[in-house]
Amino acid sequence: MKEEYKKLKKLIERADNILIITHRGPDFDAFASSLILKSYINTFYPKKNVVFKTKQNPSQKIPLMDEITIVQEFNTENEELVIIMDAGGWGMCVQKGDTIQVTKAKVAIIDHHLTKGIQADVVINDQMSSTTEQILDFCMSVEKRYKITPAVSILGQIGIVYDTGRFAYDNTTPHTYEMMAKLTSVYRLNIEEFEYKSAKFPASSLTPIKVYIENIHIIGDMAYTYINKKDIESLGITQIGINGAYEFVRDNIIRYIQGVHWGFILKPSSTVQNEWKVSFRSSKEYQEVATIAEALGGGGHQYASAAVVSADEGNQAAEIVLSTVNKVITPSSSPSQVL
Repeated sequence: MKEEYKKLKKLIERADNILIITHRGPDFDAFASSLILKSYINTFYPKKNVVFKTKQNPSQKIPLMDEITIVQEFNTENEELVIIMDAGGWGMCVQKGDTIQVTKAKVAIIDHHLTKGIQADVVINDQMSSTTEQILDFCMSVEKRYKITPAVSILGQIGIVYDTGRFAYDNTTPHTYEMMAKLTSVYRLNIEEFEYKSAKFPASSLTPIKVYIENIHIIGDMAYTYINKKDIESLGITQIGINGAYEFVRDNIIRYIQGVHWGFILKPSSTVQNEWKVSFRSSKEYQEVATIAEALGGGGHQYASAAVVSADEGNQAAEIVLSTVNKVITPSSSPSQVL
């Protein structure tokens, strides 16, 4: 058994009150891995109080989602162990008003991103395809009696399929396929249906999609876009509409413009005034956007990363990001300089 696995197992055994949190705007890997971990603790340590807190629910129904506790703030309470899932530390998890980062509890991190995180009592990160694959490997390694239930099987497939781009990304390894074989032997997920549902967006996203497209700027091989608060207010755009538009433009437009290979998109926070989330995407082996996200206090994958910036308007947030890009990117690190 890996030494880090032993350390986490001991931390779980010694804590009566366990809190699980993940990054802001959780994706399916974050939800799946957190719910799998909670299920493991509930099964083998039924007397422990374990809570998985997030500020939003998944965009579609998934198993065990009734185990999610929705909160407005992550505040320190009676926790003795905090487990951070799918993030390297507090920076990607907390917002203004949250106090959990000053907790006196032990802290464990389970992640798979390349970016460096905070110091913690234990850090588990073998840079697997997903945090879902990592936590399943932990569960199967530390507990011989561990059995994959249909719910865990579905969650495991959802988390791995989502974070590997249906096994198209380089983070897919033979171990990933071995894990999928174990999961599908219990229940076979309809991947086509899952991807179809994941790709759908609400009709309220049509207007912000139009705004995002109108605001696209192309500089050399990079494209970026944003939405301003005045547009949101004058057009009556909802947060749900923005979220759907943001994901659609990020995943289907930014890198698909001829001559463009990477870029970023911004959206306002739904909970913090004057805070903007920026997502970076790059074509494979083109621009390592994780270094830019790190410079902004964020992180993520080599070619898919995110961060948070503070600004009054979207165009101002874009200028902040561009300034950081120009400090990080040099002619030797990118096919063309940004400005």
